Amino acid sequence: MKRIRPAFLGFIVVVCLTSFLWVLWARFHESLEKGMRPSEGTLILNKMEKSGVPLFELDDLYGRRVRLEDLKDKIVIINFWASWCEPCVREFPSLVRLLRQFPDDIVLLAVSLDKSFDDLTSFMRAFKVTDVKSFVVLWDKEKALAKEYGTVSLPESYILEHNLQLAKKVAGADEWDSANAIEYFRSLVERNRKAAEAAKSLMPNSLVPNIKDQKAKEDGSQVAPSKKDQ
Repeated sequence: MKRIRPAFLGFIVVVCLTSFLWVLWARFHESLEKGMRPSEGTLILNKMEKSGVPLFELDDLYGRRVRLEDLKDKIVIINFWASWCEPCVREFPSLVRLLRQFPDDIVLLAVSLDKSFDDLTSFMRAFKVTDVKSFVVLWDKEKALAKEYGTVSLPESYILEHNLQLAKKVAGADEWDSANAIEYFRSLVERNRKAAEAAKSLMPNSLVPNIKDQKAKEDGSQVAPSKKDQ
């Protein structure tokens, strides 16, 4: 039997060691890349900040169609929640109190991820917020909207200002009517009003509503023609 030459044996050892170290480096580099790569939720949030939030249409508990696009002149809070989520239930009262402070300026779209519609309606009957018109409950039955917004944990909220621009994302439960929160929303409302006034001032005169005509319509009377019209 021939003896293996020391030089050949050394070559085999070097090849094996090199291969082993290469595998270790490849695995380390892969884990390093995963750690540095932003999560899917972060990528979606970055996209929303640059290109705007996804528009959607869903029915409320009464079967009325709610379109996000129709609320572009309001401050909108999109709140993803579920009746089985304890933190969600815990923050609901403060959300209601916030809405009562800004009844004409803020709309809450409470998007439920409940599996059963009966669970959702039973909870809302017990919660009793029918007197707050700006509290709108929607059902994301297939969780398609939550996925589109990158929501993976509850509760999670998105605050939108004028023209549905994303102002802030809130992960987890919050005290929505704290002194800091009220001050924040007061500044948002003021900014929203200024943006709406600025947009109106840029409208062509032909598109600006005639106040006199509008008042006549409300009074049920007819506007007398001007000399120019005669």
